[in-house]
Amino acid sequence: MAHRFLLILALTALAALGACSNLPPPQRAGVQPIVHDGKAEVGVKRAVVLIPGAHASVQLFAPVMSWQVPDSTVIAYRFPGIDGLDLDHRVDIVDSGAMIARALNRLKVDEVYLIGYSTGGPIALETARRLKAKEVQIALISSASDSPAASIASVRGAWDVLKAALRAKQPGLDETWVENYRTLLYGRRHFDQDELAEQSRQLAALQRGQITTPPKGMTMAHTADLLTWRFEHPEDVADMRIGFFHGAEDSVFSPGLTRRYARRLQADAFRLYEGQGHLLFVTEPHLFDDVRDFFGL
Repeated sequence: MAHRFLLILALTALAALGACSNLPPPQRAGVQPIVHDGKAEVGVKRAVVLIPGAHASVQLFAPVMSWQVPDSTVIAYRFPGIDGLDLDHRVDIVDSGAMIARALNRLKVDEVYLIGYSTGGPIALETARRLKAKEVQIALISSASDSPAASIASVRGAWDVLKAALRAKQPGLDETWVENYRTLLYGRRHFDQDELAEQSRQLAALQRGQITTPPKGMTMAHTADLLTWRFEHPEDVADMRIGFFHGAEDSVFSPGLTRRYARRLQADAFRLYEGQGHLLFVTEPHLFDDVRDFFGL
């Protein structure tokens, strides 16, 4: 009976990731998804733009919010159902990018520094190709690449959830998500390394009670569009500086597939973090220092 339940769990995860969301695009959200630090006024010279990923808060960029960049504003894009937004719309990668680009073009900024995490990476690229700024730089952290990367990730992710359920010492979906968090931290192979496995156990324990089953429809609203998205014209960003920051053990988006994607985009840098997984902002204390160094800010 237990194994039957686990199989249903894995299939449910696959179905959730593969299904389409019937929610409207971000332009029809009840509350504007874009927020800023109060300095987003016409004439500001620079904009640092923060775009999180599925099930992630803009608070993952907290270190960036403390950067002291002269004559700048910090702008963030919130995902539906998180950071005070209702789950009343979906993430459409092209529409989300277009919305952010319009906001930036209205400000007439000279320089734009985009930081996209996971699903936020594609949104950053769709934003960049529509910008009128003189200088645009893009940092892609644990980024999704285009189709079929998300489809591959959904299949692998379902099996990771299945294995997490087998490892969990207590029954229940919430405990399974906590256990799967360990895989997101350091990848699938770290469990054989006693010290690292214990570290992931402790970090996951700190999240117990905070990591819970996502609200119904949230996964589809955040990820469905990524399954079919493709960056058709990489030449649109050929004159922009692009840097990838990726965990060598990322269990969501394959480092190998992401590196090939970086070559197609003619990225200027590909920083690989050995022993790190998908949640680089948790496990790598120098991550945002590396991003700032790449930008030269």
